[in-house]
Amino acid sequence: MCQGPSPTSGLLIRRSYIHGGAWRDPEVDSRSFEPAVEVLWNSPLKNAVAGFASINYRLSPYPSHSNNPSSPNDPARNVHYPDHLVDVAHALIYLEDNFHIEDRYILAGHSAGATMAFELHSCYINGKPLPKPSCVLGIAGIYNFEAFLEAHKRISAYKELMDNAFPDKGVWKEASPYHSHFPGLANWEHAKAVVISHSDQDELVEKAQAAFMLERVHITQHSKGKIHFLEASGAHDEIWQSGHILADLISKSLQLG
Repeated sequence: MCQGPSPTSGLLIRRSYIHGGAWRDPEVDSRSFEPAVEVLWNSPLKNAVAGFASINYRLSPYPSHSNNPSSPNDPARNVHYPDHLVDVAHALIYLEDNFHIEDRYILAGHSAGATMAFELHSCYINGKPLPKPSCVLGIAGIYNFEAFLEAHKRISAYKELMDNAFPDKGVWKEASPYHSHFPGLANWEHAKAVVISHSDQDELVEKAQAAFMLERVHITQHSKGKIHFLEASGAHDEIWQSGHILADLISKSLQLG
């Protein structure tokens, strides 16, 4: 889903959003950004924004979904890490090729989307580097996989969703933003502002995850002055369902980045 003026409009900031849904929920897709876009499109900040892009990616299996179970024959719903991330990277390359977003976009993600926003590294896709963001905003993200499972060890659904997305536990250190140390910089390390957000009313992801990512950002070089925490409100999915909460977080991040 893309919306906004043409790339020749002279506006400076574009916003890219990565939806959540535990890497597998077919009912949480790029359309989940629409309530926030509607709010932002009618806000005073509209004139500072060149456009919006909401990124879809292939999903992991979810055969037990109550309304839309995945089929083993569906290539769009049977992938594992790093395939989701590769799809997001291709989308960013597409946006750079067509809209020149380098250093002029906010990359925002919610839940699993926040995880992916911080998993991206300065790699090359088809010989092209990922465009550097001006700001990265992670909302209710999962950044320390082992701690996440430990905190929810009595709920089998948490282990199931992690096993679906990351069946090879040997990649957890690589994939977990808190632990990952790829050669070269993570894409978020290029940003002028790094924003971590969490709501005390979140019933699905514990606030400790935000603390882990704040700690991780603090130990990087040149982090002073660019790390910010924004308190969110509402339950986990209410953040994007309401539109206003997500829009407010993005607007505040725009001012920081």
